[in-house]
Amino acid sequence: MNKFKDKVIWITGSSSGIGEATAYEFAREGARIILTALEADLLEKVATKCKELGAPDAKPLPFDLSKKDEVADLAEQAWQVYGHIDVFYNNAGISQRGTTCETEMRVINKVND
Repeated sequence: MNKFKDKVIWITGSSSGIGEATAYEFAREGARIILTALEADLLEKVATKCKELGAPDAKPLPFDLSKKDEVADLAEQAWQVYGHIDVFYNNAGISQRGTTCETEMRVINKVND
């Protein structure tokens, strides 16, 4: 069906898990993809596979999204990749596995921030 053919899709948290799987699905649809996560080397691998799956282009844009004061600059960089963005898939995040009693307050604050 290729509903997303040539659409520009920006996916955060795209180096693994749900974000990576989502990137591959959009690639199969023929989307042009911007990949954002912390790990530049993993993003390169995902970008390569996206192209193999049918994306005409996939651009890694590594960034630490916890740097909130720099997110506006990141958004401008993402916009400049293709000149527009059709879909923003904001998947990035962190999690904590363990009981509340075992979790340090600094970790709880980081997860909730």
